Amino acid sequence: MSENRSLTTRPEQPLSGTAISEMTQRETWNKKHPPTEAVIVKDLRTTELVAREFRNTKARFYRLNGAIRLQPHLSELPAGGASVKHRHTTEAVLYIVRGTGHTVINYDGQPEERIDWAEGDLLGIPLWAWHQHFNDSTTEVARYLAVQDTFTVKQMGLHQIERHPSTPGAGE
Repeated sequence: MSENRSLTTRPEQPLSGTAISEMTQRETWNKKHPPTEAVIVKDLRTTELVAREFRNTKARFYRLNGAIRLQPHLSELPAGGASVKHRHTTEAVLYIVRGTGHTVINYDGQPEERIDWAEGDLLGIPLWAWHQHFNDSTTEVARYLAVQDTFTVKQMGLHQIERHPSTPGAGE
């Protein structure tokens, strides 16, 4: 990340005028594919994942050792693929398990910042910032492990995921 610390400030960022929530799609997917209960997950590079069409990724969510605060998930971007542009009320830390790519991050009214990443990198996603992940390889998948405070935020009734209004299919 650059020395520009503008993303560390948290300007007021209400739901956009369109308020395109992704929560219904996510909860429907989660009911079909509940978190994998585990104490340890072996080899994140090859763990089998499930298609998550609404996000243009494959994923698997985990509940490790009965966790009640943090929820990790492993996501995969296809070769040359990108996630949808979105933001969420959870903080997220991404560990790049496999591949190379970049993430674009910004708040409303601020310029986008591109952050390039590769296997072994750790990336922080600011709370409620718009972001989108891109796989820069045209031949290999990219995988990242995201750890978020989802369980805590859900218990407080504050969990929200909003899809950016410019995203194709955002109103579906």
